Amino acid sequence: MNRSAERTPDTAATAVAVGVVLLTSTTFSAVLADWRWFPAAALTSIAVAGTGAAARMARARSWAPPAQLLVLVVMLTALFGRNAILGVLPGPTTVDRLWSLLGTAIGVVRTGVPPVPADSAMQCLVALGLGVVTFLVDRIVVAHRAPAVAGLVLLCMLAVPASLADLLLPWWSFLGSAVGFAALLLLGRHPGLVRRTTYTSAVAPALLPVTVVATAAVIALLAGTVFTGVGTRGRIPGTDQESRGPGTGEIGLRPFTSLRGQLSRDEVVELFRVEGLPRDAYLRAMTLRRFDPDQGWKLDGLSRGVAMDGRLPTPAGVQLSETDTTSVRIDPVGYRDAWLPMFGVPVEVSEIGTGWRYDPASGTAFTRENPDTDSYTELAAFPDSSERALRRASGEDTVSPAYSSTAGITPRVRELARRITSEQHNRFDRAVALQRYFTDPSNGFTYDLRTAPASSDDALTDFLFRGKRGYCEQFASAMAVLLRSVGIPSRVAVGFTPGERSGNQRVITTEDAHAWVEAFFPGHGWITFDPTPLSGDRAPSPSYLSSEDRGQQGGQDSETSGTTPEPTPSDGAPTTRPDESGSPSPVARNERTPIGLWLLPSTAVLLLVGGTAAPALIRSARRRSRLSRVAADAPGSTRLAWRELLDEFTDRGTPPIPSESPRGTSERLIGQYGLDEESARAVRRLTAEIERALYAPQGGAGVSTAELTTAVEGLRRSRPLTRGEWMFPRSVVSGRGQR
Repeated sequence: MNRSAERTPDTAATAVAVGVVLLTSTTFSAVLADWRWFPAAALTSIAVAGTGAAARMARARSWAPPAQLLVLVVMLTALFGRNAILGVLPGPTTVDRLWSLLGTAIGVVRTGVPPVPADSAMQCLVALGLGVVTFLVDRIVVAHRAPAVAGLVLLCMLAVPASLADLLLPWWSFLGSAVGFAALLLLGRHPGLVRRTTYTSAVAPALLPVTVVATAAVIALLAGTVFTGVGTRGRIPGTDQESRGPGTGEIGLRPFTSLRGQLSRDEVVELFRVEGLPRDAYLRAMTLRRFDPDQGWKLDGLSRGVAMDGRLPTPAGVQLSETDTTSVRIDPVGYRDAWLPMFGVPVEVSEIGTGWRYDPASGTAFTRENPDTDSYTELAAFPDSSERALRRASGEDTVSPAYSSTAGITPRVRELARRITSEQHNRFDRAVALQRYFTDPSNGFTYDLRTAPASSDDALTDFLFRGKRGYCEQFASAMAVLLRSVGIPSRVAVGFTPGERSGNQRVITTEDAHAWVEAFFPGHGWITFDPTPLSGDRAPSPSYLSSEDRGQQGGQDSETSGTTPEPTPSDGAPTTRPDESGSPSPVARNERTPIGLWLLPSTAVLLLVGGTAAPALIRSARRRSRLSRVAADAPGSTRLAWRELLDEFTDRGTPPIPSESPRGTSERLIGQYGLDEESARAVRRLTAEIERALYAPQGGAGVSTAELTTAVEGLRRSRPLTRGEWMFPRSVVSGRGQR
């Protein structure tokens, strides 16, 4: 056989392998908002597979794995790195850049709500993942000749979007994955793609590939049509939310990420019923004080707080009187989380159970235990600062300097803030001018659940100067940064607008999830400003804002426009639960991307390990079963012994020829593997017995386990199995084993 003929199977296998990886990768369209990820991922996959094919064609098979991994690093460097050596080799700056991108992408995976934007970080993560998958599939399919086993790796890749997508995968992604895998299975039929047997006609070899692919396509189309209508909504099936219907699921609030998920829900879920609210007010769950230019606003500096078993300390800068307080009853009918939402300035909260604590600096109530609160009563104060009093506010800021930090704010953003407030001479008028900058339609800002496509790695700059489109997260984040740029302490609050009236109650739903800005005024405390263009009567109208300012608000943050929101790189606030040190620690309860994100990596590893070991385990079990039945002289033991012997030869790459007689097969194999005299005699005795069993009227006298053992041990001495042949026995993975 010439070298060209030897190369043909490997080249075809490589092409099919990379094709099926790319077809299966289309399932990521269910969790990524656009297709910007595909070109980079496809180039990386093709480069890795092509490197392996080139190494094998050059008769350098042992160099293929390290060369493929090196090419993977080179591709990631060339596509996503900076200051690379010669443009393709990673240097220290490149490594830092790639590490930062992967860290950002993993943060989005852990906290984001699909579909997320295919920004540079996600493109890098997907390209890396597809490169690794291509490497594994190429090794399994081409190097180990086990195309069926590669399906387990592809299944692990497919499981990620299937588990996280709002709905299950589109029908065409099922179709592409199934057709690709069917083509992969046909590689196990080489040479000639199909194996001619006594049961196939002369026409069958040509029809079999078409039949397999057509059948897979029909099954995939049916599966895609049926199962696409059954959404997991980002949950792993079987979790506690799976059986809940609309309106009964428990929603946990997460900074920005859950907020986005609640705004884009297909159904409206009731979260709170409120009684005794004296006026419209925001229901605050938490506040964020640290701005990270790469990851947005984050929870930071939360103290251990004080136990909520009596009167609560008054936040800095706030002056309260007993006449300011009102008793408000809050019933969280569909909300469970480690953060306890409260109105105004909390004075005392009762009926909340044990374990709850309050941090007066951030105005946040939290628990380190599983929240067990049903209805609770808040004695709340609603200070009513006038426009005139806020204009006259002066004095030292009595809050942490962290609320005034301008770290990470670019000069261009600072200059914008100064330009907007250049004609204002007090803190209040500056804040109003900044709010009006976003709500005035002439400035071009648009409320939309779908943010504008990113044109750089700086989400804040994109929003302020180019896209100018987003929802409450983008508006609140941007205004808080601008406030700090002109010296006003600020923070971003996350919670809910007051909802709608229903009799003597207020009903707050997922449509009321919201984020706004709080600015600090000496002597008055934290004052609310809302730069998101809101409409309707859901947004509170503070008395200190003039009717002109209120009338310029024109969209509705809670209304869903039928579009799906896209997380941006500013979604950096983690899913958190306060610990004893005041640092956030993970908490996962009833969010749209719950513990499945933590289970998927370990499940993928288990599937991969189990799938890798499965062929060897199946072969071992089959061998033990046959030997025990031969030793017991069970009916058909001669046929079982003969099948076991043929499987040993098949595992070494020499399957039986269907048209060949048992004697012809045994003599051919004895000569091919150079069996010693004793082993050859054992093989011939087995051959004689199988001929009697097949052709003699009374059958043969049977065989002993000693003869079978002698024949097999001689073969193992003459031709030991390689590690790959032992892990992936051909009699199992190619379907050529004797049943």
